[in-house]
Formats: sequence, structure tokens, C-alpha cells
Amino acid sequence: MYYGLVYYPKFDGKTEENIKTFRRKYDPFVDSWQPHIPFMFPVPCKEVEEGKFTDHVETVLKNRKPFPIRIGGFVKSWDHWLFLLLKEGNGEAIALHDELYTGMLSPYLRKDIEYIPHIGIGLFVRKDAGYNALDPKIVDFDAKLYSQALKEAESLKIDSFDTVDRLFLKKIIMKVGASLHTRAPLNGDLTKTVSSKEIKL
Repeated sequence: MYYGLVYYPKFDGKTEENIKTFRRKYDPFVDSWQPHIPFMFPVPCKEVEEGKFTDHVETVLKNRKPFPIRIGGFVKSWDHWLFLLLKEGNGEAIALHDELYTGMLSPYLRKDIEYIPHIGIGLFVRKDAGYNALDPKIVDFDAKLYSQALKEAESLKIDSFDTVDRLFLKKIIMKVGASLHTRAPLNGDLTKTVSSKEIKL
């Protein structure tokens, strides 16, 4: 099992439905996760005591104030995800991420992966590429499918405003298949939430 810390952005009805339809085509995790902004890479539960982990997160968040965000724009990540970006609030999100990885969580900071505040909406690796979400590495890129999807994403003209005022501390089971691909969503139990705690800023 793993710990995760996420924010679930609020969208208007049309935008929410458009994102869901897009993810249904291109995101193998569509049935496992709502659209979310992750604030940390999954942390193995067996390595960190739950009470201490929760206390650390709560201590960091109680010293933070809610901050506005504006969601729009796209970029491809190094491991071939299509990221929906923050036009505003990016600096505040990065600062929060960095503070979370102090103290007891400092050994878990992935210095090899740049943190980009985002919502992942599609994965563009070739079928049977062996992509592992818990240990991402560069695998074969499906450039043709990505080009098609990017045009579709840009046509949605997403430009949404929200305020990050709470995060959700998740305890999850992740089942990572050997052949994640984007042709169809994987089964709904790819990840399973064991517990979820809302923590307000």
C-alpha cells in the first residue's frame, strides 16, 4: 500500500464531462482516480508509520493558506503523460510540495523527477511497453496517438478557476500491470482507496 496526497479540482459541468470523456479514451487510470493534482509521489506505507506521516502532513498544511489556481494549457511529461497545467498558482503548489518533502519525508523526494503541478489526463506509451506508474522510466512513445489527443485536448479550451483549500490524504493499493497502454481504460481496481482523510489548509 501507498500514501498519496492530492487535490480534486472543481470544474463546471461541461468541462468536467469533457475531461471525463477525454480520459475515457486516453487515461488507463480513469476508473481508479478522479482528476486530481498530486502533491507527492506515492510513499510506501510499510516504510512510514501512518500516525507520524499524518502528523507531518497536518503540521505542514496548518501553516498554509488556501491559494487560487487557474487550470489550462498542456505539456507532455518526460514519461509521456499529457499534463493539464496550472496557469496560476503554480508557484504556491511547488512551494507546498517542497515543504512536504522536509523532515521525515526528505528521503522520499524524487530528485530525478521534476515536480510539475498538473492533472494527468492521458498516457501515451505503446502497447506492452511495460510502463510502471510506481517506478516510471522512459518507454516507447506513441507519437501518433499523442498528436491526435493533443489536438482533441486543445479543442476543449479548458480555462478553469478554483481555490486549493484542502488536500486529501489517501491510503491506496496500486496494482500495476505489465502492459499499461492508452487504447482502453484498464480494469477499475487498478488502484483501490483503503482510506481517505480531508485536511484543510
